Amino acid sequence: MGTRFDVNIAGYALTVQTERSAEHMARLVDTLNGRVREIQKAGGTSNYLNIVMLAAMELADDVLTSEDRVEESRRMARELEERAGALEADSLRLREEIGGLSNEMALLRQEMEALRKEREGLKETVDRKSRDLLATLEDALK
Repeated sequence: MGTRFDVNIAGYALTVQTERSAEHMARLVDTLNGRVREIQKAGGTSNYLNIVMLAAMELADDVLTSEDRVEESRRMARELEERAGALEADSLRLREEIGGLSNEMALLRQEMEALRKEREGLKETVDRKSRDLLATLEDALK
């Protein structure tokens, strides 16, 4: 059912029944009375009802502004989650692409090694044939 609290707002005593804690109620009363004091210091009216209503309007404005900020934060969080999802998908795609490129690079290395061995073999063959040809020419010239 709730706890009953006796509170004093701008000099007016009230009894409030609520599920809130005593600490919460004390903060609530302090906040409202602080706004009332600020409005009183600023001047403009001495009617307590008007002062309390102005304080209530300022606090309601704070609530609405906070709600707008929360909604904006939620919207930004959704956008960030969407971007994070897209980046994760891009990252996965790039990892797969890198894996494919790594395989391709390994094949190219094998090909290059085979070509290097073939070149060495051809060079040896050319050198041997050159030596044979030179030997044949020397024999023919003798």
